[in-house]
Amino acid sequence: WYQRRVREHIKDVLLWLHHYKVDKCSLIQTRDFIKCRLTVGVAEQLLETKFGYFQHSVERDHVIIRASQEYTVPKRIASKLDFIGGVHRLPNVGSKLKITQKMPVPEDLSSFRYGVHPDTLRKRYNVSDNVATNTNNSQATAQFLKQYYSPSDLKEFMNHFGKGFPHLKEISHEVGPNSGKTGLEANLDVQYIMSLGANVSTTFWSTGGLHEGQEPFLEWLMDLSNTSQIPPIFSVSYGDHERTLSEEYMRRISREFQKIGVRGVSVLFASGDDGAGSHRFEDESYTFEPDFPASSPYVTTVGGTMFTGIFTDVNEKGNDISGGGFSNVFSMPKYQMETVSGYLNSSVKLPDSKYYNSSNRAYPDVSAMSDDFWIIINRLMMNVAGTSAATPTVAGLIAMANDARLNAGKPVLGFLNPFIYQNPDIFFDVTLGDPSQACWLDDLEGYNLSEGWDPVTGFGTPDYHRLVTAAMKY
Repeated sequence: WYQRRVREHIKDVLLWLHHYKVDKCSLIQTRDFIKCRLTVGVAEQLLETKFGYFQHSVERDHVIIRASQEYTVPKRIASKLDFIGGVHRLPNVGSKLKITQKMPVPEDLSSFRYGVHPDTLRKRYNVSDNVATNTNNSQATAQFLKQYYSPSDLKEFMNHFGKGFPHLKEISHEVGPNSGKTGLEANLDVQYIMSLGANVSTTFWSTGGLHEGQEPFLEWLMDLSNTSQIPPIFSVSYGDHERTLSEEYMRRISREFQKIGVRGVSVLFASGDDGAGSHRFEDESYTFEPDFPASSPYVTTVGGTMFTGIFTDVNEKGNDISGGGFSNVFSMPKYQMETVSGYLNSSVKLPDSKYYNSSNRAYPDVSAMSDDFWIIINRLMMNVAGTSAATPTVAGLIAMANDARLNAGKPVLGFLNPFIYQNPDIFFDVTLGDPSQACWLDDLEGYNLSEGWDPVTGFGTPDYHRLVTAAMKY
């Protein structure tokens, strides 16, 4: 019955499109997305709206076509669609990474102690000299909006910072474009996922540019649905405020993450760099500002920490920029209800309840170092900060846990959150640090850290040995 109904819905939508001579359409393999090419004139007739060019106010070469008004579809068709992409949404432009320092690469890095680099992280998270050995293992970073990595920077980074452990110096597979200006996000992601997930075959999955007719994030998910074999881990440093997106869009995208999880794929997202965030309404009241996809219950969200001292790698504290809080869209999943209830009912000081919805999905789930990361870009060393640094770090460690499971004849971990919430002891609990940011202008603070899970660092940062031990029993 269900399959027959789906076929009827597809037929009705295609007939509606055909009526307007929109015939350059294709269904993806899962038959739940239709991709079409059509002129602006036809799109205006089809959707009863007007389109125009939109140029970014700062990045002047970023120009896209979007509707300037609401669009309309017939009621009989509307009931068969979740949403139409590439019509309204203006994609995020540029990296949120904070650059704190840049300098030429020193000839000798043997006594280089300041900041975070692969050896720092491998020591802190007890990875030591462990590297992957299973040839069937793999991991990936997903990039968007003209974020390209430099193969020569990757080689130089590994030559300087990879001397203490066996590693690969090249990306194993590239999907999509990688020709253009080298991006901070892209270089950071590949340099650190390949340093923590050392010796793991790595895919650089790049999706379109700003001139693509479709929203690139949606395009990536459709590409995954259209590809039979995909890496079992994706590290993604990309997101927007929930408030800026339609609920229909977010729910459908979240459903795509659920489908990817069913395929045995772990998807990790940065939690964002605005702390609890804040949005000020016209009446001068505030609400906290959750991010998506960080707020999806079907991804693993990674917050940020930092060392308690400049030259120490012994203890961590929460980074007050670490994105976290409660969704305004998605209800709280069962796997985290007991844990989050423990935080909400503890003695920790909570923000005023008017700022957030404590009954909804809470994030982040885990965290890792997110400050003072050294990367190499255009043959220069740059020091960067943000949860974009924490995400490939955790993804690489999960790839190592997958490696142990594959060597034992077990499947990869897949959707991580049930495993994480059942094994809180695999993390270093981070209890030190200031509350997360909200609005400094009005002295509005976000969430406090606590023992166990909290909305700043999740359960804390991973311990490699405990992670692998628990993964082998899961």
